[in-house]
Amino acid sequence: MLGPVVSEVSEQVEDVDFFKVDVDQSSDLAGKFGVQSIPTLILIKNKEEVDRHVGFIPEEQVKAFAEA
Repeated sequence: MLGPVVSEVSEQVEDVDFFKVDVDQSSDLAGKFGVQSIPTLILIKNKEEVDRHVGFIPEEQVKAFAEA
């Protein structure tokens, strides 16, 4: 599960906001961002998607992704 990994990273990285979306309850939002597989991480800066990762990644990679 990626959730606990992201939660841990969110405590380490102060200048990034993390949001978890339940795609079953927010299918419109998932569709807007083209989420087709879970888990999906989307990095948004200045209201634009700048990176995306699909699938599980370990803590250090999540941290590097968030800080990119």
